[in-house]
Formats: sequence, structure tokens, C-alpha cells
Amino acid sequence: MPVEETVVDYLNENYKRFSGLARAIWEHPEVGLEETFASKTIADELEQAGFSVEHGVGQMETAFVASWGEGTPIIGILGEYDALPSLSQDATPERHELVSGGPGHGCGHNLYGVGALGAALAMQLAMKEQGITGTVRYYGCPAEETLTGKTYMARAGVFDDLDASVTWHPGYANTATTNGSSLAMYSFKVHYHGIASHGAAAPHMGRSALDGAMLM
Repeated sequence: MPVEETVVDYLNENYKRFSGLARAIWEHPEVGLEETFASKTIADELEQAGFSVEHGVGQMETAFVASWGEGTPIIGILGEYDALPSLSQDATPERHELVSGGPGHGCGHNLYGVGALGAALAMQLAMKEQGITGTVRYYGCPAEETLTGKTYMARAGVFDDLDASVTWHPGYANTATTNGSSLAMYSFKVHYHGIASHGAAAPHMGRSALDGAMLM
């Protein structure tokens, strides 16, 4: 059977299982770095499938890396599962909070994490059946919404030996693209140093840090 058919058949056969996992994470929303339920739910599934799981990567309790196979290529699949604050919502089209003021999956990361899980397990099956060598890695990435998780994971070097990584994000249509675009954000700090002087009597003796900030 072609690899594509193996993958599609597996996902179709396990649709209800993955939908149930996504719904469970929807009903237990957790903000960044507090995703203990979601992280454990996904990691347990991978462990049961024979993946070796390293927890607490990047010194984050809810971050993990799950690996299966050996050798190269090493293909990473990125998964996220953090919720957003104050977006608690029942799975209905009308506004209905599950918990007043609580967090909710307004960005669909309950689907994101479980969809990536399905991809990793389908890839594992296809490699087994086709005798394909290589390593599959699932990266459990917490706190995407606060721009934290992958930053600390990268700092810990967990992506360094990857040959490639792929992921997806839920949207309004089922599409696949390699040339799409998305706005990005980069955070950095700048320290400005001035020279103190009397602003009225001797402003020419000083250097204003504000001038530097304005020039920046």
C-alpha cells in the first residue's frame, strides 16, 4: 500500500479517538506553562505507542520531546496546546462560558496539539509498514501565546539536530501549503544610557537617553 494511503486510512480509522482527545483538552484549557493536563494527555499517547519521552525540556514542566525510530533523517513535528486567558467557551456557536473569566482555546491549540499527535503516529505506522528508516520527533511546545515555549526549547538545543520540522495550524479551511505567509514577531531589549545635567540651566552638558530612543 502506498505511504499516502497508509496515513490517510490510519487517520480515518482513528478519527473519533483523536477528536475525543481534542475535545478533552478543549474542556480542560490551561494557559501557557500551566498545561499539565494537555501535556500529559499527549505525552501519554506517544509513550503508549512506543515513543521515548523526555519531560521538562528547557526547564519547563509542560514541555517535552517524544522520539521514535533511529538514525536520520530526523523529522520534527511541532505541537502546541496552550489556551488563552478569559476565553472560556463551550463548544457552541453562541457565547457561553464554561468557567466565568476562565481560559479557553480561542486559537484552536487543542486541535493543533492533537493533530500533530495524529501526524506523528501516522508517520510512525507508515515507517514501520514501509521499512523506512529515520527518526520521528514530536515536540510538545508550551506557552506559544506568550512567545515563551519554543524560545527556551531552542536555547536548550532540542532542535539542533533536526533535518526538517513541520507543523500545521487549525483555520477556517482544510488546506496544506508550503508557501504561505504569516506575520512574525521578534522581541528584544535596548538599554539607553544618557549623561545627567540640569535640563534648564545646562542642557548642553547632558546627553538625553530619550534622544537615542527616538532615533532608534
